[in-house]
Amino acid sequence: MDEIRYIHAADLHLDTPFRGIAQDTAQGGRLARLLHEATFIALERLISCCEREKPDFLVLSGDIYNQEDHSVKAQLALRDGCVRLARLGIPVFIAHGNHDPLSSRLTSVEWPDNVVIFGAEPETHPLLRDGAPLALIHGVSHARSKEGRNLARLFRRDAGQECFQLGVLHCAVQGQAAERYAPCTLEDLVATGLDAWALGHVHERCILSEQPFIAYPGNTQGLHINETGPRGCLLVTAAPHAGGWRCQGEFRALGPVQWEKLALDLENVDHLDEVERRLTDSLTGLGEDVPPTCEAVIARVTLAGRTPLDGLLRKAATADDLAERLQHLAGDTPGIWLKDLRVETRSLAEREELLRREDLLGETARLAREMRESREALHALAGPALEPLFAHSRLRKALTPPNEEQLDALLDEAERLCLDLLEER
Repeated sequence: MDEIRYIHAADLHLDTPFRGIAQDTAQGGRLARLLHEATFIALERLISCCEREKPDFLVLSGDIYNQEDHSVKAQLALRDGCVRLARLGIPVFIAHGNHDPLSSRLTSVEWPDNVVIFGAEPETHPLLRDGAPLALIHGVSHARSKEGRNLARLFRRDAGQECFQLGVLHCAVQGQAAERYAPCTLEDLVATGLDAWALGHVHERCILSEQPFIAYPGNTQGLHINETGPRGCLLVTAAPHAGGWRCQGEFRALGPVQWEKLALDLENVDHLDEVERRLTDSLTGLGEDVPPTCEAVIARVTLAGRTPLDGLLRKAATADDLAERLQHLAGDTPGIWLKDLRVETRSLAEREELLRREDLLGETARLAREMRESREALHALAGPALEPLFAHSRLRKALTPPNEEQLDALLDEAERLCLDLLEER
């Protein structure tokens, strides 16, 4: 049996707009253009990677584009990439997912002969080398956007073939995804007897099992601040081993834009100059650690620690001024943009010391402690305070009452504000 190499990608979400970027952050030309083209740049790099690596085949495990966007540009871009691979004799196996179900395909797009698009029921396609089966590719697509069936249970190994057998599926494996499209368990996948699974749907790269090899490659381009780090595809090598197959996946970075979260400790820092220096050094360090494929880093920075600057940093104007002074980093390679600056610092005053004080500052600290220890006390105060907002005829249509976690955050912010206003300067 021969060694097999394939490239596995999923969740390209071509032509999907980025979420959570303020207009003023994206303005200025370069970042706006890069964000608009980022998913297509990742696709171009994926096709180029196939041309360079010359795998036995490419597999795309769903959510290649979004049906709700009806992007002709996305579907034609994928078609063009497949045409390039057809010239090299590289087959492409496509399974559609919840964002791009079969019903969303443009029937007017003509696909080259090297492309296999799986239907709504599991089917198997042989990959031949010198007339003999090199591999069997089993796959299925989502027929509709809300596929509730356990599609994994419909797969079975072809017992009459000894070659490598791969399953292609867009699904939510139990414990891996909040959205339960085509839900299944790891045991369901293993029970099929297939040698490997190329999955899609989860945007974080992860290997669920080494043998059989079951992997999510993650998305090719992160779409928002909670999708941090490099994004790309997997180059998988399957080699015969002990009567079966052993697979090894190698990550290949593709995405031109990288999201990052950065925590900056300002413990006992008492000069804004030092805050600016640490911000600059930390953001510059992010740019030095990214792969060469990264053209832009968009970062969320959280300031933490006990500092006498707590009150000053919490002023919106201070954060805005600091962010403005960091704009020069956007001219670096890669360019570094500050998405937002979150202030979670604390005053130098010790809580126990505050609680012992016999003044308004101490009374404020004790009231905050009481509400932390008693949900009833917190609701008794927060309810009447927030009631005018949610009773307002117009506002109540747009607002959602805060949950318990949000109430705690409001209490923390209220306490910090009171302590800052009452603390002697």
